[in-house]
Amino acid sequence: MNHLLRLSALTIICLTHFLLSASLDAQTPPLQIEIDARDIARKLLSAKLTIPITKSEQPQEVVLWYPKWLPGTHGPGGPIANVAGLTISDPAGTEIPWKRSPGEVYRLVTSVPPNTSELIIQIRYITDQPTTNSMGHDSFSSSRVAVISPGNLLFVREGNNIDETNISLQLRLPKKWQAATAIKRKTQSAETIVGYEPTSLRNFVDSPIMCGEHYRTFELTTTEPGLVVAPHVLHLFSEKPAALDLDSKIIDSLKRMVTQTAKLTGSQPFDRFDILLAITDLLPANGLEHSRSTLNVLPISSLSSLDTLKGWNRLLIPHEYLHAWCGKFRQPAEMVTSDFQSPQGTDLLWVYEGLTQYLGELVEARCGLMSKDEFRDRLSVELRNAYHQQNRQWRPLLDTAAASHILRDRSPNWSKLRGSQDYYMEGMLFWIEADAIIRTHTANAKSLDDFCHLFFASPQPTATYQTSKPSPYTRQDIIALLNSLTPYDWDGLIRRRIETVRTGYDLQIVDLLGYEFKPLADRPRIPTNTFRYFSGIDHLDTVGFTLSSDGTVTDIKLGSPADTANIAPGMKIIGIDNYKWNRERLDAAIAETEFIPTINLIVEDGEAIKSLQLQYSQGARYLQLRRNKDKSDLLESILNPR
Repeated sequence: MNHLLRLSALTIICLTHFLLSASLDAQTPPLQIEIDARDIARKLLSAKLTIPITKSEQPQEVVLWYPKWLPGTHGPGGPIANVAGLTISDPAGTEIPWKRSPGEVYRLVTSVPPNTSELIIQIRYITDQPTTNSMGHDSFSSSRVAVISPGNLLFVREGNNIDETNISLQLRLPKKWQAATAIKRKTQSAETIVGYEPTSLRNFVDSPIMCGEHYRTFELTTTEPGLVVAPHVLHLFSEKPAALDLDSKIIDSLKRMVTQTAKLTGSQPFDRFDILLAITDLLPANGLEHSRSTLNVLPISSLSSLDTLKGWNRLLIPHEYLHAWCGKFRQPAEMVTSDFQSPQGTDLLWVYEGLTQYLGELVEARCGLMSKDEFRDRLSVELRNAYHQQNRQWRPLLDTAAASHILRDRSPNWSKLRGSQDYYMEGMLFWIEADAIIRTHTANAKSLDDFCHLFFASPQPTATYQTSKPSPYTRQDIIALLNSLTPYDWDGLIRRRIETVRTGYDLQIVDLLGYEFKPLADRPRIPTNTFRYFSGIDHLDTVGFTLSSDGTVTDIKLGSPADTANIAPGMKIIGIDNYKWNRERLDAAIAETEFIPTINLIVEDGEAIKSLQLQYSQGARYLQLRRNKDKSDLLESILNPR
C-alpha cells in the first residue's frame, strides 16, 4: 500500500471512531448517577447509581463489575477496597442481596426479584486511601480542594459495552465550591448542584472532576494564523487564592506548549481540551492522562515562578497532555477493550509511554519550559541509567511493559537488578534514536515529526463530540509507518532494543546525534533538580555503588568492586582508610586509586562492625555526554521550535 492509500485508510478508521458517539443506542435509557461530595472534607464520597434492566416475570441473575482495568493504570488495580458502603435495592426500596464471585472480588452477583425495572445502588467511598497502581484514578480530598475519579463510584452491568452505554451525572458540591471536568455541563439547578450531559461510560470514567472553593481559568488557545487548534482551558484550584495568580511566563509557556504540540502532531482529536491543575499542599502530587482533559496536582512552591518549575513537576503537564494523542487517541490494539474488566495486553507500552515521554520532553524544550542544555542533561541522565541497568540481562525491555502493574514501585534493594517500569525512559531513548535515524537517512528532510503527523492523523471532531473509542495500532503498524519515512531495519532495531535481553547498552544513539558518552575525571555539572538525577552519592561508574548522604548503601552493581567486596544494601560506611566517614574523603580515596588501588572501609551491618576492602585502580570516572566536534549537532535541530 503506498503512502497516500495508507493515510487515507487511517483517516477512514479514525472517522469511524469519531462517529461512534452518534451511534450510541438512543432506545436504551442511560444510567443515572448522583455523586454527593458534601462530606468530601471528611474523606467520604457517596453516590446513588440507577441501572435500568429489562423486566422479567421470573427472578433473574444480574452481574455487576466494579471497574478493574482502569484506563491509564496499565493493570488490574481499580480501588475497590476503598468502597465502604454498598446496598442494592429495587425502586420500591426492597434490598437485594449480593455476593462476590469466588476468586474475583470485582464481580458481584445479584438475584433480582421478578418485574424489577431498575437497580438502585447506594455507594460510599473513602478517599485518600493507600494505593499503588490506581493512584491516578483514586479520589483525594481536603477542606479546600479535591479530585473525584468518577469510576470510584461506579458499577457496570456485565455485557454492557462502555462505548454504547450512556450515563447521566448530577454532582452535589459543598457550599461555595465549583467544579471542572471534561463532561459537558447541562444545568446548575442550585448553587452547588450541577447536571451534566449524558456521556458514554468510557468517557465518564475518563473524565476526572476537580473541585474546590478557590477557582480560576485561563484560555490557552493559540491564535497563530493558519493553525487550527481546538479551544484549550486551564482550570486552576487551590486552598490559597494567591496561588491562582500564576506567573505570566508559565501561562505563556503553556500557550506555546499547545501551539508546538499542534504543529508536532498535526491533529486535534477532541473538540476542546481542559487542563485541570490543583496547586495545593493538601493533596498528594499526582497526574494522569485523559482523552479530553488532564489531571495534574502539584505543590504550591513548584509553581511560584517559571524558575521553580523543575524536574517531574515541570514534566507533568506536557507529558499528560501529549497522552491525549499517544495512549488515548492512538492505543495499542491489545489494550482496547469494550469493558473495564477484560485483561489488557501491555507489551506496546514502550510506544504508549515511551513515545509520550519523548514527545512530552521535546515539547517542553520547544515551548521554552526546558532549555536545550536542560534537555541534554536529561538525555545524559537517561543514557547513564540505561547503561547501568542490569535487569536487561535477564529480561527484555518488553517484559517491563508486560509486567507493568507489578513494577510501579521502585525496589528498595538491588533496584538495577530488578528494574521498574523501564519502558518509559528506555522507550524514550528508542524514539530519540528513531528520530535520529530518520533525520540521518533523509539528510534532515524528514523526522519523527512526520511520523507523528501520520500516526496521529484525525478528522477535526464536531462541537457535539463527547467520546471516542481509541484508534488501535499494532507493532506492524509502527514498523510500516517508520518504513514509509525511510527504509531501515526497524523490525531488527525493535528486536534489539525492546524484545531481547542484552549485556551493556548500545550507544549508537549518541553517535547519531553528534555526541560522545564517555568517562571523565570531573563530576558532571548537572543540576540536582534534574528529573531522575540521583541526588545521593553516586559511584556506579567506578566502584559500583550508590549511597545516601550519611554513607548508607542504597544500590550495588553486580560484578563491580563493591559487589566483589560483599558490600550489601543497608550497610553504612563509618570509616575510610582509618578516618571517619564523609563524602569528600570517599571521593578523594576513589580519585587516589590510580596510585593506591585499595580502599579500606569500616561498615555497620546491623549490630555488626566489619572491615571490607574495595579493589579498584582507575581513579575518578564520571560517564557524561559531550559534543563530538567532528560531527554536526543533530540534537540542536531536533529541539528547535517548529
